[in-house]
Amino acid sequence: MELLNTLKELISISIAGLAFPGFNFHVKPGLYPIGNPSKEAPILITSNYFVTYKRVTASLKKQAIIAWLLVVDTKGVNVWCSAAGRNFTAEKVISQITKSNLSKSVSHSRLILPQLSAAGIDHMKLKQEGWDAKFGPIDINDIGEYLSNNCKKNPAISQVRFPVQKRIENTISHNVFITLILLPLVLLINILANPIGFLRPWSEWLLPNVLFLFVYIWVFGLLYGITYSRIPFRSGFLKGLLISIPFVPLCSFIFFNETTLDFILGIGTLFLYSTVISTDFDGFTPIVGMDFFEKDLILLALSSVIIVLIVIIAPLIG
Repeated sequence: MELLNTLKELISISIAGLAFPGFNFHVKPGLYPIGNPSKEAPILITSNYFVTYKRVTASLKKQAIIAWLLVVDTKGVNVWCSAAGRNFTAEKVISQITKSNLSKSVSHSRLILPQLSAAGIDHMKLKQEGWDAKFGPIDINDIGEYLSNNCKKNPAISQVRFPVQKRIENTISHNVFITLILLPLVLLINILANPIGFLRPWSEWLLPNVLFLFVYIWVFGLLYGITYSRIPFRSGFLKGLLISIPFVPLCSFIFFNETTLDFILGIGTLFLYSTVISTDFDGFTPIVGMDFFEKDLILLALSSVIIVLIVIIAPLIG
């Protein structure tokens, strides 16, 4: 039931966030008491992404932990993405400390940062401002063990875990996002490739394309997410290419078989869909570093431009 509720929440946020970009799915930055904390209570720091905040507070209450929770303005982005994107930095933490008058609520200077924020936060800058910052466990559910062990980590709570349940959660949230991104793109490509055909009844060209893309995104996305840790390569782009090899030609043969040109264009288009899904999926995980992700984005951009140009130009010269 908890998984279903989480998935409903993620799907609704993904849809609404894209449909209503002006609506903010974040909590107000500030200092939040968990329980009835004293001035000696631990200070935990997190991002202001709504889902992150909700999970953190729920976990702290479940573990009966009394603490101060400092929520930093990360533009409504989760911890690892905001840290990698330079939206979760030491400067941001210092700024929020000042705005929240944290020193008036506590009598110590110990901060506990999420370990996945390490990519963006220079803890030495916090030390220069008088704050003793440590990176806590990967998972908020391990914070109780961490605190009871005098803020010392063992290997078990320091290791990034991406189990199948988390992969499924990420996959469903990501599939909603990628569906709403790719559908308008496919519509645009169809119009550019065949402007006259656009005048045909929508049931003859739009509905089949939309249905096919929808099914492909969800089948491939779920397959990719579930098997993610089993696929060779660290690169999401290469993972997507590899896992597509068995069925992309088959799908193209079944659905794009009118001419040889259609078959070839179908293969190129489906490989593009697959690599868009797989590359972007890495941005939803805590596994791949930002530098590696940016290299994949370059490969994806180059291949996308080539395939889109082929899809548009080939019918004109064929």
